[in-house]
Amino acid sequence: MLNVRFILLLLLATLALPCEADTADRVVVAELLREYQRESGISVADLDTASFDKLMQGQTVNRKISMTLSGASDGDNSITRVVGYRLIDKPREPLWLTALAVDGGFSKRLTEHFVRMHDNGGACWYQHVDMPWPLKDRHWLVRSDKNLSVAQHTDNRLWEHFWRLVPDAKTEIDALYAKGNVSGLTQKQKEKSVMLPLNNGAWVMGLVNPNRTLVMVHATLDMGGIIPDGFVARQSRINLTRTLTKIEQDADSAWARYGDAYRIYRGDGTLIRPQDAKPAQALTTQRSAR
Repeated sequence: MLNVRFILLLLLATLALPCEADTADRVVVAELLREYQRESGISVADLDTASFDKLMQGQTVNRKISMTLSGASDGDNSITRVVGYRLIDKPREPLWLTALAVDGGFSKRLTEHFVRMHDNGGACWYQHVDMPWPLKDRHWLVRSDKNLSVAQHTDNRLWEHFWRLVPDAKTEIDALYAKGNVSGLTQKQKEKSVMLPLNNGAWVMGLVNPNRTLVMVHATLDMGGIIPDGFVARQSRINLTRTLTKIEQDADSAWARYGDAYRIYRGDGTLIRPQDAKPAQALTTQRSAR
């Protein structure tokens, strides 16, 4: 009987370990969400109990946040921010490398042109999306960069890679076309395209432990014209879910997206050297400025 009791107690103790670990991780995740909300001012920490439980079980959680914004393209000041969350049992660095290589769900409809580099891996891009008929194409100039303040103020527990529209970009876009710098697109396509009024967002990755990462992405998007904001929000949430799933699936081959000459930066602004990993087949050189 003693042996039976001993085995039973040992089994119960073993079964309790994952629960204790999950409880500890739950505390860390909640704190990471609060820290990012404090640093960014973006409401990400107020998940309800059911959503938080799904997140801790490794499921993707996405939500929309309604807010007001002056100067909306259709005169309606209401706008929607979408947020996606996923807790992934992989180290942060390969997930970071994978996220920085995605195209936001536009796939083959997206044409990109690299414009210029900034410090710490920041870059400016011209982007054009071929919209399905009868909608007009969209285009914009966007700057992406690392938010070093977030890393510094959280002792490097959180990394943020953000993107923002470059204001008053029409003149610069016109100059790109006038110089013939936008491969695959014509002046006629540019003239028929609608300038995107709003496209801001960020990738956020929080260190839960060396082998577990909280991955978030949020986006605030106004497509302009007659496309309803509700439709944009629904499609954005679908894209976020697909993208977060794909990032988890592709993280083990993260360096396959980069070549030897690539300069990729962590969220704290430090350089990830290609020679520290095993780079495989490179993409086009335009991907090097992520």
